[in-house]
Amino acid sequence: MLQLDSLLLEAFYEENKDFFINARVQKIQQPTRREIVLQLRNNGETRKLYININPSFHHICFMSKENEQRRNIEIPKQPPMFCMLLRKHMEGAKILKINKPEFERIIELTFENYNELGDRIEECLSVELMGKHSNIVLYNTDNNIIIGCAHNIGEEKSKERELSGGLPYIYPPKQSKKNLLLTRFDWFKSALLKSEEPLKKAISDRYFSLSQAIVEEICTLKNIDPLQIAKEISEENMQILFVQLHEFLEEKNRNYSVTNDFSKYSCLKQLDIEYKNINTMLDDYFSYNIEKNLVSNLKTNLKTKINKELKKQKNTFHNQQKQIDKQKKAQIYMTKGNLLTANAYAISKGQQSVTLTDFETNNPVEIQLDENLSVIENAQKYFALYNKTKKACQIAQEMSQSTAEEIEYLNQLLYDIEVSENLTELKEIMQEVEPSAAPLQKKNKKEESINITKQKIDGFTVYIGKNNKQNDYLYSKISSGADMWFHTLNTPGSHIIVKAKNSSQVLKDETILKIAKLAKQYSSAKNSSKAAVIYTLRKYIKRPNNTKSGFVVYKNETEIVVD
Repeated sequence: MLQLDSLLLEAFYEENKDFFINARVQKIQQPTRREIVLQLRNNGETRKLYININPSFHHICFMSKENEQRRNIEIPKQPPMFCMLLRKHMEGAKILKINKPEFERIIELTFENYNELGDRIEECLSVELMGKHSNIVLYNTDNNIIIGCAHNIGEEKSKERELSGGLPYIYPPKQSKKNLLLTRFDWFKSALLKSEEPLKKAISDRYFSLSQAIVEEICTLKNIDPLQIAKEISEENMQILFVQLHEFLEEKNRNYSVTNDFSKYSCLKQLDIEYKNINTMLDDYFSYNIEKNLVSNLKTNLKTKINKELKKQKNTFHNQQKQIDKQKKAQIYMTKGNLLTANAYAISKGQQSVTLTDFETNNPVEIQLDENLSVIENAQKYFALYNKTKKACQIAQEMSQSTAEEIEYLNQLLYDIEVSENLTELKEIMQEVEPSAAPLQKKNKKEESINITKQKIDGFTVYIGKNNKQNDYLYSKISSGADMWFHTLNTPGSHIIVKAKNSSQVLKDETILKIAKLAKQYSSAKNSSKAAVIYTLRKYIKRPNNTKSGFVVYKNETEIVVD
């Protein structure tokens, strides 16, 4: 993964320093403990400066609206204490200067403000982007006393550098690294030969401005394995690597606006874009990975909750089946009652048991008796047991049908979670799993827009519902009676709607096969060798009242098996 090293931060600084100077802070927000958003305005332009000090995603950039959504930024109703502190000292203030200490992963924003007495003061917001040690610190530049931090660092966490309100602000301890541009090849070679670490880490740990990502790219460019240790590569390759690293640093020192080398990092290939400026690259890359992480975590949480409920429902269904299986036992009670009634004349009161012949099967039946009851009373006791067991079986039969539907619904949710590709789709599922988790929003006059995946197949528009909310939207808003509906048989999957070109359309066999294969692809049977797919006209689809979201019944269907 790309790390925001000193070189990248220097490039961001050089690219954006002109906008920072004399910019006004219009708004300050703190979505989470590790995120700060500053709305800045300068030269008639407004930008949102996003600062993230999460150890996995520490970075700074001007954030686009699209990437703000990808980061799932939600502003809390009650701002955190640090946010209120920043608002008190910085809201409305003007940025006087921006600074980046050499070789440090720190951006300093110095503000002009006025205190309660009307005296002009300068305060500095220091953004430290140093992995697990990342922090945001506000301090007074006159006396270097810290006003507040995003998170305090006490003596128990760091003996070298404490960070807390009232303490003096000092820079992090100097790194034991060297400037490669001031290093001779023999020193470079000697230092690496002493290391037993992979080449990319050995170089990154010893020299400024050379992250493991940079070293890996340069090694790959020259067909050198970045995971080898220095002892395993030839002196010629080490010389080549040394020269390439020198040229890279010299080029960046001459022109920080050059981003081609940055945008060709292998870890950026997932974005499939070659960037022309650092800010857009940082914004896209980190928002992509933050969303990816959020999606992964939300999927895991939802699956855990649903699997827990699914296990509970399966146990319930198992117990209900056991109760249903007692129907045979109920019939035995009836048989014993009938035999006692028919043979009452031949049985004396006080017997503990009797063996009678079943007149239907001619098999002997042993019947236990209560010696304190008459024969007829014993028969009535067996009839009562029959009625009780039969009623319990009937109730279990009815409940098991409902439980089976719930199991089917939960399996469908698991499939929907698996095929979800973004937070929006997962939130739609979360509203089903936890209706109270999503705040109720006022309904707009216009119908809420739901993004439905669609494709063109043989000139027909094909809609694919990836969760129950989308399936209901397809059913109620998009489809009409002449459209065709496809779904895998008895398998969780997407509802597929093929829009009719006219009321008398007939799909060709090859088109039906293509759409059936699409239905298989968007189902839990996608990896199976074969799957059964059913299709029918939309007018034959109905959603019964008081049923789970996404549930429909159908008739006049045709079944096709696809591989």
